Amino acid sequence: MNIHSLFDGDTELIGKAFDELHGSVGIEGKFLDDVTPGADATVLLNINGKRLRYDCQVKKKVDRYTLLLDLLTKTGDAQHTLLVSSPLSQEMANRCRELGLQFIDTAGNAYINDGAGIYIHVTGLQSKEPRHASINSTMTPVLLRMMFGFLADPALLNAPYRDIAYKVRVSTGAIGRALETLETRRLIGTTATGKRMIRTPELFLNEWAGGYAGRLKPKLRKYRFATDNFDRFLDWSPEFRSSAWGGEPAAMRLTQHLKPEAGTLYVDMHDPGTLKEIVKEFRLRADPQGRIEVVEIFWDADSFDWFPTVPSHLVYADLMATHDSRNIAVARQIASQVIDHVHATSR
Repeated sequence: MNIHSLFDGDTELIGKAFDELHGSVGIEGKFLDDVTPGADATVLLNINGKRLRYDCQVKKKVDRYTLLLDLLTKTGDAQHTLLVSSPLSQEMANRCRELGLQFIDTAGNAYINDGAGIYIHVTGLQSKEPRHASINSTMTPVLLRMMFGFLADPALLNAPYRDIAYKVRVSTGAIGRALETLETRRLIGTTATGKRMIRTPELFLNEWAGGYAGRLKPKLRKYRFATDNFDRFLDWSPEFRSSAWGGEPAAMRLTQHLKPEAGTLYVDMHDPGTLKEIVKEFRLRADPQGRIEVVEIFWDADSFDWFPTVPSHLVYADLMATHDSRNIAVARQIASQVIDHVHATSR
């Protein structure tokens, strides 16, 4: 083993991950002396008598999708790379699986897939140690509202603060700090002419989608309903911008490649009559397990023109949050539309 790793904390973190991995799924790990150049450690995992060799990349905190992509770019070999970290959130664990990035963490969570019969996927385990820092604390709801607006209309990045505030319903006083955060995280940059721009639309989209599901949507007003005629509900087309389709119904309209099994409708809650009319028209009844989800519109409904659906990047976020392979396949089609839109409107 590389003697320097004995003193930088990597060995301790990997050892703890080994202990928790053995406790959760019975897999044993051991260090190897011949460490691959560029790796923090090289290890063997003994799984049902089969030994898998991995080059470890140790990250004490994983809270950004871009970090995972950077790691894959750096190593260039997902099959033999093992991310070792402090406890991963459910969102980051699922992101690793989607990217094919294998990992173990210090709570016993793991994704191991050798492509030849070994497949292990454990998520949701919590660290036994107290947590002192919040995860992804820079991705505030205000920041996420602004990112939503910038994806819908990249020109908004260079608009007066009062325009940004009006269109995504934030205070002007919070905008400067949020822009600084986006610059610090290298999600936006500045051109030679001084204009702000989204640096890499794909990364920006995925950072926003993950943040929306984990930080912004939980703070929005939401209702669940059931109906005796779900197909009739799906056939409805909103007449006014105070309501718009999201999730699977929106994906069906955008791609023609998905038959919805659940219905997501965004409604402007500033007008209580809108939701009341929809409930009455389709005889919706409150049901926590219902197939229909109604979510609060959190932007100015007249500012972004995707009607009768919500902007496509929100449809993408809704689909990705389901972790349903059927939806994720369609979400990837929509992602390309979002990226093309950003490129086309940023010129």
